[in-house]
Amino acid sequence: MAVGLLTLWLLMLLGHVLYTGAGMWGFFLVVGAGVVVGCGVAFARRGAEIGASWGLLAAIAAMFFCAAHMEYLASNVLHDRGREVYGLVQEETGFTLPNPRDGTPGTYTYAVSLPGSSQQIELSTEVRELETGKKYLMTIDPQRGVRPVLGPRPGTDVFHLVWQIVCAVFIMLFWLAAVVVGFDPDEIGW
Repeated sequence: MAVGLLTLWLLMLLGHVLYTGAGMWGFFLVVGAGVVVGCGVAFARRGAEIGASWGLLAAIAAMFFCAAHMEYLASNVLHDRGREVYGLVQEETGFTLPNPRDGTPGTYTYAVSLPGSSQQIELSTEVRELETGKKYLMTIDPQRGVRPVLGPRPGTDVFHLVWQIVCAVFIMLFWLAAVVVGFDPDEIGW
């Protein structure tokens, strides 16, 4: 049980490190973490025929857990420290057409000035054209770590939290079955 909890703690730490700025290395670190967890479970199950299968499933669960944790942290920044302001749309700076093949909606990009600031920020909206010269309610990150969003401060990201919990349960079950219990599926006729 301690091995599983230590694994989850290390994956959460990795997710936090990746969220705070690993850049392009993030993908490789997530895959690497999955490989390490998968190899650990497979090594613990090396006497059974399905050790590699369990290792692969544990690796997939570990990668999903780490990715879900990163997304959870990123999506909750505006919930935790976001500030609602009325920004004045100065001009439209870009537009991308919708792509019907993959379902990507069109995106409008605007230069917006905030009250009490001479700097402009960039605001992107999907399929909602804003009028130049009007004020709109938006939520910004005072530390500028996350792009601003149109509308009030968002709620907690329950979707990524649920996926994180599901992946954590699977990782704990794999470690529990592989290390502590020494479960052999041949004993029950699989």
